[in-house]
Amino acid sequence: MIANVSTILTLLPLLAMAIPSTPEIAIKKRSVTCLNVGATATATWTNSAGQSCSFVGVVGSNYGTNSAGSGDYSCNGRCGTGCSGTAAGNVYTQDCFSHDICSYFNNASGGASDPNCGAAYDDAVDDYLLGVVDGCSQTNPSSAVSKPTSTPVCT
Repeated sequence: MIANVSTILTLLPLLAMAIPSTPEIAIKKRSVTCLNVGATATATWTNSAGQSCSFVGVVGSNYGTNSAGSGDYSCNGRCGTGCSGTAAGNVYTQDCFSHDICSYFNNASGGASDPNCGAAYDDAVDDYLLGVVDGCSQTNPSSAVSKPTSTPVCT
């Protein structure tokens, strides 16, 4: 029996090399980037056609409802619905701005399941949860509705 144990111990390193390793799993680094109300920022996202889209706008802008007549696009960049909807504080971040702008122009719905803005929604989740802790809270502006005069660029 001792010979069998000795043989097994000798073969263990070879056995370990024969077992395939687990492939690396891509983990997206999460971070929160605070934005200042009134500042110009660039929203970015990837649409359902795989194009990279961008739009330059003002943080805290008020676009009213989208072209479908739905949504609350006051306080763009605020993590939560509009200026007064459910939120964990009045937090303004890059990912929430990107999601708001994507949603506005694409009449998005369904959160993470939206084909155009679902990834932007996913990116904004940690901002919604951690933005207060990261110091991104600000006073909400009270701006009249002013629809954007330009549209996103997608390439």
